[in-house]
Amino acid sequence: MAEQTLTEDDLTRYAAALAEGRKPLVYLVEAVPSLGLAAGASARVLEVDGATVTVKPTGVDDQLPYEARELRSTKQPKPVKRAPKKAVAAGSAPAAPSGPAAGGAPSGGRPGTPAPKAARSVTITLHVGADNTASLKVTRNAQKPAGASGIALPAVHKALAGLGDKEARAAVDEVLSAARDAAADKVAALQAELAAAKRSLATLDRAKRGNATPGRAR
Repeated sequence: MAEQTLTEDDLTRYAAALAEGRKPLVYLVEAVPSLGLAAGASARVLEVDGATVTVKPTGVDDQLPYEARELRSTKQPKPVKRAPKKAVAAGSAPAAPSGPAAGGAPSGGRPGTPAPKAARSVTITLHVGADNTASLKVTRNAQKPAGASGIALPAVHKALAGLGDKEARAAVDEVLSAARDAAADKVAALQAELAAAKRSLATLDRAKRGNATPGRAR
């Protein structure tokens, strides 16, 4: 799958193209039925921010943020090169499998997939069609839509509970949990800074009182 999606080199190349005023083409890995987009649909790159690529799909007026793993540089997936099979000598037994499939520890020959980072934001798109159907799409690390109005978080939780979409609720909880952890870290840092300032103030007060003590008459 790594050969089928955008790489760091692709992102660097697209950022350079944008700087030159060009808008390169990319292709969606998965279909977006709510927007009438099929898998492999083309889109113009508008912005590259780290691993997040903002694109404008062909035939769609909206600007949509995607992660690099959700886009390809070619319309069709690149063929995955397979290593040639080693011939087994006559009379010899094949090597025993290793790794998770055999119940052992993963081998060090190929690095494992890194754990995804917690999303900083999430966009939940609700589409209602004229055919009396509704669909929902969750996009992580998305930019705030233009013209969006504010909604109280308790109302969001209540609405998602009513929709019964577990992925959407989990995505929102993930963002809120990360925000809470960041706020808690900031509070701890400010408390430590305040404690240090209080100690410094107490030291200065003691020094001031010592200088104000009158000397003994001779």
